[in-house]
Amino acid sequence: MSEERTRKPTHPGLIFKRRILDRLGLSIKQSADYLGVSRTTMSKFCNGSTPCTQNLARRIAEATGSNVAVWINLQATFDTWSAEQMERPKVTRFPQEQAA
Repeated sequence: MSEERTRKPTHPGLIFKRRILDRLGLSIKQSADYLGVSRTTMSKFCNGSTPCTQNLARRIAEATGSNVAVWINLQATFDTWSAEQMERPKVTRFPQEQAA
């Protein structure tokens, strides 16, 4: 069983902004142009209000020479933590499979 995380993981957009855009001195608009997405999409991603989609992960990987899996995994880690923080829903468990 994995250890429970107590600190919220950093959103991949914030990582992208700090580690890529800030270091290269690129604006949101410039990065949107490089990636072929709208300025609004890039702004929302870099501010952590929209997820790193498969499409965006592919574009970032191509533009930075990184791996698509890095960006998908950052998003998955963020999403997993967020889901684990949700209130447990009231559900009925499925029946257990009967032994043969």
